[in-house]
Amino acid sequence: MLTDLQLMTIAPFIDETIRNLKAMCGLSASSGDPFLDDVEKFRFKGYAVAAPTRGKINGVILLHKYIETALTIGNRLRHHMLSEIDEHEEINEEMQVALAEWGNTIIGNATRFLSDKNLGITFDPPYFITDTENLNSLLAHASEVISIPIHIDAGRFYFNYILNRDDNADAESGGIPKDGKILIVDDSAFSRSVVKKYLKAIGYENTLEAANGRQAVEMNETERPDIIFLDYVMPEMTGFEALQRIRLADKKVPIVMCTSISDRNAIAECRALGIAGYVIKPLTADEGPRKLQALLRNPRR
Repeated sequence: MLTDLQLMTIAPFIDETIRNLKAMCGLSASSGDPFLDDVEKFRFKGYAVAAPTRGKINGVILLHKYIETALTIGNRLRHHMLSEIDEHEEINEEMQVALAEWGNTIIGNATRFLSDKNLGITFDPPYFITDTENLNSLLAHASEVISIPIHIDAGRFYFNYILNRDDNADAESGGIPKDGKILIVDDSAFSRSVVKKYLKAIGYENTLEAANGRQAVEMNETERPDIIFLDYVMPEMTGFEALQRIRLADKKVPIVMCTSISDRNAIAECRALGIAGYVIKPLTADEGPRKLQALLRNPRR
């Protein structure tokens, strides 16, 4: 069941989508009934225009199309607006420009209408999603996805509203708040950048970095992070040795071990010293953000 505020927010986007399909592309369109998609099974369809919303509703609005539908809309727009008769068979630069104009018009008109209503919702500038990794980053902190099919002469696409969990819910439930300080420890600069990227994707940007266990021990004393992601195998001082040192002085800070080995004995030794959990490297774009989110929401000390 959608709330009144959700319905009021969605309606102008659907109206503008149908109106501009006709006005800009010469395509007749109709909308289906809204339904709740399964977040776990939600998949990228090939091309999307995204517009984040903040305030009373935190989430991301998507005009989400299959590649074939995006090609139909892009080609029809070029025919209708520019009288071009050639058909493009891929999303090249010219098609991206055409689809950007169409998407920006819809989102711009809808957000201006809603801004005048003073609903307590603000809208970030739209951007484009062209790969699975970007969408998975959005889904990492989604609570539900509202979907509405848009039917056109040559197929269909979807209006989606990815609704985020309450930004304050993690802190209130004992999790790490969005502004919490996170220490990432790994001798690989690349691995640190991957974790940092996935943390940023789920709303955590207050990060510090250490390149070995010795630095981790020192930074825990000076910086007092809210949580530590600690690599197991490192030079100078291993992650396990750093864990031992940190626990001598600090029994409370949550520490997540990051390892490329699945040695049960090693993991058991770490658990005996009190860790919040562990992750097996490498973290992938498909699962990495969700795994990190789960650990941050429930960091068992």
